[in-house]
Amino acid sequence: MTTRPLFVHVGASKTGTSALQAGLWSSKRFLRRSGVGLPFVGRPAHVRRLLRPLGWTMGSGFDRPVRAKALRELAPRLRDTPGDRLLISNEDLCELDEPRIDLMRELAAAADLDLRVVVTARDWAKQLPSEWQQFLKHRLTTDYPTFLDQVRRREGAAAQHFWQRQDISGICARWGAGLDPSNVHVIAVPPMSADADGVFRLFGGVVGFDASRLTLPTHHVNASFGYVEAEVLRRLNESLGERLADYEKDYVPAVRNILVRGVLAREASAKITLPPEHLGWVRELADVQLEALRAGDYRLYGDPELLLPGEDAARALPELDEAQVAAAAVETLAAFATRVHERRRSRLARQQAKRGKA
Repeated sequence: MTTRPLFVHVGASKTGTSALQAGLWSSKRFLRRSGVGLPFVGRPAHVRRLLRPLGWTMGSGFDRPVRAKALRELAPRLRDTPGDRLLISNEDLCELDEPRIDLMRELAAAADLDLRVVVTARDWAKQLPSEWQQFLKHRLTTDYPTFLDQVRRREGAAAQHFWQRQDISGICARWGAGLDPSNVHVIAVPPMSADADGVFRLFGGVVGFDASRLTLPTHHVNASFGYVEAEVLRRLNESLGERLADYEKDYVPAVRNILVRGVLAREASAKITLPPEHLGWVRELADVQLEALRAGDYRLYGDPELLLPGEDAARALPELDEAQVAAAAVETLAAFATRVHERRRSRLARQQAKRGKA
C-alpha cells in the first residue's frame, strides 16, 4: 500500500494563518473531493485532539506533561481519515520542542503516513509588531520599545517565546530533523496589499488543491489594533496584576472574549511599526535566516526575498499621546458597557422565549 502524505502546517503565527484556516474549514467538502482529508476541522478540534495531548495549555504553551496514551489513540483516527493526503494546520505547533516533534513523527509512522512540514513565513518587520499585539492578548505588560530590545538581545520570557515562534530556520531545523529536506516546505507569504490571495494560492500548490475554489472569509480575521488601543490593553494587563490569575478560566472570558474580540477598537489609531533604529539588526538576522533556509535545501515557495525587510520597511513609531490613550480607554469602557447590556438583553429574551414555550 502506498504511504499517504500527512502535511502538517505548523505556522508561523501571524502569517495569515487565521484567514487560511477559516478558508480550509469552510471548504472541507471541496477539499475532500480534491483528495485532501482533514482529521480535525476547526481550532477547538485541534486543541482538544492534538494540542492538549501534547501538553499545551492556553496562554502558557506546551508546559504540561505529554499525554502519551491520548496521542497514541490518534493514530487510528488519522489512518481512517479518507483522502489521498491529509492536512493538519495549527500555528502553535511551531513551538514544539524536539521530543514532542519526535512524538509527532512516531504518530505519523503509526498511522502509515509520510510526514511533510509546511511553514508560512513573513519578514520580521511585520512579525515584531504583530506578535507584540498577540502577546498582549496573553497578558504581556512589556511596552513595545522594551519588547523590541528584549527580542534583539534574546532576553526574557516574551523574547524567547518570540524566537521559538518566529525563528523560521530554527523551526525548519527542529521539524526537519530526520526528514528529507524536500519534505519541508517554506512559503514566503506575500503582502496582502500586493497579493491578497497569495498565501492561499501558494499553500494550495504545496498541498495539492485549487485554492481559487476555497470559500474564503469575507471579513478581516484577527485584525490588528492601532498603537493607542494596544497600549490601552497593555496598561489594563499591568493594572490587573495578580487578579484574574487563571488565564483560561478568568482572563479569557473577562478580557479576551469581550475586550479583544469586539469592544476594543481595531485600527482606530496609527499602526504599530518597526522603528528605523531596529531595522539594521532585523535585516542582518533575516539574511542569516534566509541563508540557513537555502543551505538546508528546503523547498521554498513564493519570493524568498520577501523574507528580507526592505529599506522602506521601517517607519518612526507614533508617539503615545496620553490624552489619546485616555480617550481610547473611555471609549472602550463605553463599548464594554454596551456589550454587557446587549448580552443581558439577549439572555432575558431567550429566557422569556423559553417561558412562552413552557
